[in-house]
Formats: sequence, C-alpha cells, structure tokens
Amino acid sequence: MNFRSGLLLLIAISCVSVRFFAESPQLVHFSSGERQVSYETFGAESNGPIIIMMHGAGGPSVPLYRGLAQYLATKNYTVLFLHYFDAADTFRASDKNYVAWERAVSELVDQCRKNPKWADRKIALLGFSLGASIALASGSQAIPVDAVVEWYGSLPDEFFYQLKGMPPLLILHGQHDDIIPVTNAQQIMQLCSMKSFTCESHIYPDQGHGFLPPAYDDAVKRTLDFFSSHLK
Repeated sequence: MNFRSGLLLLIAISCVSVRFFAESPQLVHFSSGERQVSYETFGAESNGPIIIMMHGAGGPSVPLYRGLAQYLATKNYTVLFLHYFDAADTFRASDKNYVAWERAVSELVDQCRKNPKWADRKIALLGFSLGASIALASGSQAIPVDAVVEWYGSLPDEFFYQLKGMPPLLILHGQHDDIIPVTNAQQIMQLCSMKSFTCESHIYPDQGHGFLPPAYDDAVKRTLDFFSSHLK
C-alpha cells in the first residue's frame, strides 16, 4: 500500500471506529491441520445468522474490523473474527498459504455446523482485501455457506481454475484501487454471469483500496441489505 492509500485508509478507520460501542470479544481456539487458529466472537448472545469475518493484509489489529464486528453484533449477528494468519507459517499471499487459509475457513464453518447452538443458523463470509480473496477462494470451493461479501479482493488463480461453485456474492470495489485493480472485480462479475451465479456488485467511481465516508457508509448499508436478503 502506498503512502497516500495508507493515509486515506487510516483516516477512514478513525472516522468510523469511534461510532461503535466497545465490547470485550471472546477468544476461541480450534485446530486447522497441525496449527492452532483463533477467532474472536462478537455478539455471542445473538440468535441471528453467523458472519465469519476476515481481516486484510494489515492483520487483525486494525480498528476498522472490530468496530464493524461490534456494529454487526448490534444487528443480531454473531460475528466470528477469524485470525487466519495463524493457519500458515507466513503472512505472504501464496498458493500454499491460500490453501491453508481456505482450509481454516472451511474447518470453522464445519465447527459451526456441528455446534448445537449454531447448527441451524445461516452463515456468511465477509472479507476485506486479502481476507476478501480468502472469502472468494472459500466460496469457489462450494463451501456450505449462504452468502459471501467481499470488499476490494480478488479470486486467487489456483481457485479460479478449480472453481466448484459460488454462494450468493456481493462485490464492492473502488474504481481507482491501485493495490487490487478493479479489473479483478470485473473478472469475477463476468465469471458469475457465465456460470449463472447470484452476484451483486457496486464499483465506487471515486474510491481506491479502502473506502472513505460516505462510500464506507454506503458499503456497510449494501452489506447489511445483502445479508438481510440472503440470511434472514
């Protein structure tokens, strides 16, 4: 990420994170392959759908993600904020790591399906940047979830060529994204059209990698509307 993009994203984070009340999330560990992977639970007492959220390349400490997780919890969602970096030796986007990260998502979904408290709930994936790419990779393997929302991600090549399906998908991307170019979003939209997958999309004409208000607020609204349509 260049300096300008990083500065704008930090401004956006500062603007939005203060809106959401503080919650002390529950930290849970599970096994993925030979590694221990963690996730934070927001809205543990909610009885609504489950959202598995995946952070971007900056890691889980970026305030944006917890702020949004807390907000979603107020809408009666249970949010599992997955620390997928735990599932691989490095944080680098590589074919090997994508496989490990996708496996962690799949195993967490499987645990949700086996949990008596959650077994009957609908499940969605929500990812940002690198996390959006993992959400797309997981969706492409016909993972048993009910919706995928990706903010400014891309479908990794290995999963593109091994496509098995895709749940209902919402794509949100900035026209001026210089980290993951908008052509990535356009390719996924074309793929969905060719395969007759359910797909909605919005390209923000004045946004780059990371959305500033009011585009951020619009992206949150579109995300909630999409979840309401496919999860509730």
